[in-house]
Amino acid sequence: MLQSIELRDFAIADDVVVKLAPGFNVLTGETGAGKSLVIDALALAIGGRAESAVVRAGAEHALVQLTFGDGAPVASAARRVALSGRNLARLDGEVVTVGELQAALESVVGIFGQHAFRTLLEGREQRALLDRHLDPAGAAAARDYALAHAAFVDIEARLRERRAAAGDRERRLELLRYQLDQIDAAAPRVGEESELDALLATLRHAERVRQGAADALTGLSVGDPAALDALNHARRALEGAARHAAALEPLARDLATVVDGANAVASELEAFLDGFDADPAALDRAEARRAALDRLFRTYGPDSATVLAERERLAAELSDLAAIESDLQALEHQREELRARRAGAAERLSAARQRASEALGPSVSRVLSELALDGAVFDVALDPLESLGTHGAESVTFRLAANVGEPAAPLASVASGGELSRVMLALHTAAGSDRPVLAFDEVDAGVGGGTGRAVGRLLRRLAQGRQVLVVTHLAQVAAFADHHLHVAKVTEEGRTLTRITELAGEDRVRELARMLAGEDGPTARRHAEELIGASR
Repeated sequence: MLQSIELRDFAIADDVVVKLAPGFNVLTGETGAGKSLVIDALALAIGGRAESAVVRAGAEHALVQLTFGDGAPVASAARRVALSGRNLARLDGEVVTVGELQAALESVVGIFGQHAFRTLLEGREQRALLDRHLDPAGAAAARDYALAHAAFVDIEARLRERRAAAGDRERRLELLRYQLDQIDAAAPRVGEESELDALLATLRHAERVRQGAADALTGLSVGDPAALDALNHARRALEGAARHAAALEPLARDLATVVDGANAVASELEAFLDGFDADPAALDRAEARRAALDRLFRTYGPDSATVLAERERLAAELSDLAAIESDLQALEHQREELRARRAGAAERLSAARQRASEALGPSVSRVLSELALDGAVFDVALDPLESLGTHGAESVTFRLAANVGEPAAPLASVASGGELSRVMLALHTAAGSDRPVLAFDEVDAGVGGGTGRAVGRLLRRLAQGRQVLVVTHLAQVAAFADHHLHVAKVTEEGRTLTRITELAGEDRVRELARMLAGEDGPTARRHAEELIGASR
């Protein structure tokens, strides 16, 4: 049960708490007093659209908070709307998204205003309403159909993608094989281009390199005098002197290191000259290899590492394309399985909708007769679709024959505003509602006094086992309420404010008299008392 609706700085409500009771709650008051304000606040709190216009003039933000009683799936829900645009939603004190708030409360609170009555004219709303009245087998068929249809649509999309790829498959396969052969024929190694650049720099100056190395080797070990001979002589002399002068020992060691290094350089120079290939053919081979790599780089990337990475990608694409044929066969097999599964679910769902429509039509018609639509016949037409759609094999159309002898026609073409509100009420009364809290704004639109009693009686019946909140202008409806709230506008310190008070006893009689006659007179009071007595 919804225990209270708290409004702070919401429109002309500065600090208002609407305390509700189990059963049938009614809100009455003068036109413009703010009765629908409560319904608007309730709609916002369960996830409705937030607009900064609801923030009371002079305030920074508006707050609406709902408090639920024991047994409800949530304890509290709140929405804060700020002028800055930084709005906030809370569920049991925790910050949540508006989508999460809606999901938590859509099965708890249902709101039906003039817009809701208008949506009753839409085919999707009629289909959804009929489906809420399916028996357990039908509800299971609806779930099975939804899952099978979603999977079928997904398979169809994947098949389209695969077929599109298969249409260009042979040409692409040929190109991929050519590109892979091109890379594999060159067989690049990571870093190979850097090695080639160093080798080319050497080979292009081969004579200068050879001559320089030879001259250095001659100076070290071949010439007369040879540098190594002089260094060895100096080393022996210094080592001999160091045996008698400790200060010379470090110098002797340093010189020994120099001699060893010079010997090593001479050995490396001999090896280099022995293996040095100054043949012009070696330069030609290196330049040809570098040119081959450059051709790869122009096509596949700036270096050998990038080319090899591209080869991996091309190989993966080739493998994927090669598997298309087998994938197509597997997907087509899955599609046929899903087609059969979906068709079976659609058949069960259609049968369940037929059962629901056959039960719903007469039930609603009986209730409409109580609402001064004597002879009105309500039924549900199920028209087969050309192909299975998102919600099954048929469209759902609510039809009404408002007068005896008239053919049934879609609600959209025959129902007035008053008739729509009564059809909505009859639907909920006849089939029940799966939501424990229902709010109706102007459910008595277009309804006269005599019919008002029937509306009030049905609302009380609907409130058995659930909580109903109704905004009404009819005393005949308000008389049936278990809990009567009065909405009024007051002026305090130069500001217009909304105030809500609970009415009972004489206060309630006076309000019903005002609603009946526009003023609180003896005759109107007697009539009000009669209404209350009759409602009991």
